[in-house]
Amino acid sequence: MAHVKLHIPGPVEVSAKTFQAMTQPMIGHRGQGFKDLYGRIQPQLQSMLSTQQRIYLSTSSAWGVMEGALTNLCTKKVLNCMCGAFSDKWFDVAKKLGKDAEALQVPWGSPIRAEQIDARLATGQFDALTLIHNETSTGTMSPLDEIAALKKKYPDVMFIVDAVSSLTAFRTASTTWASTSSSPAPRKPSPYPPASPSSSHPRPRSPRPPPSRPVATTSTSSSSRRTRSRT
Repeated sequence: MAHVKLHIPGPVEVSAKTFQAMTQPMIGHRGQGFKDLYGRIQPQLQSMLSTQQRIYLSTSSAWGVMEGALTNLCTKKVLNCMCGAFSDKWFDVAKKLGKDAEALQVPWGSPIRAEQIDARLATGQFDALTLIHNETSTGTMSPLDEIAALKKKYPDVMFIVDAVSSLTAFRTASTTWASTSSSPAPRKPSPYPPASPSSSHPRPRSPRPPPSRPVATTSTSSSSRRTRSRT
């Protein structure tokens, strides 16, 4: 098949060097070879994502990463910041999970402003929020540094940031955040084949009752098909 060079938001053009690296023989994901590989790539991923926290890889589509983040980080109510097709999906996932979710909706093409989030978090109703840094469907970027600054004011709120088309392309405030954050799948600007890495900034949380449904978790692999739901 002829090589059609991609000029779309995703999937993205992948270099011949990356493809060559992927032609090496498979290794067992439970063996020492995989443990060694995962250990070697951790510091490189941390450098690429500008964080000292552990990096997790998910084998799921984007929907699985979204479900895992909301299932594990939201116990009370989530504020879904919505400014385009993909940020709207976070609200959809939250409702399908049975979460108490509220939409902070702005017109497509408009960014989410820190003062809008501040006004809603001030109510004390929320323990999580979702935000897309750069909304792929409209090309609109929200001011993440200003929004991240709210972490100091609301330390008990989990900030879940989807940086699919911005992380590694733009410097973010993730290293300055005081608490938990999640940045799923920065593969579009990287560029590499579909996969779903995320970084986590952990903090202690008070014990909570066991969930009524299995808790979604991420696993370590590089065979994700993120294009299934996000491109």
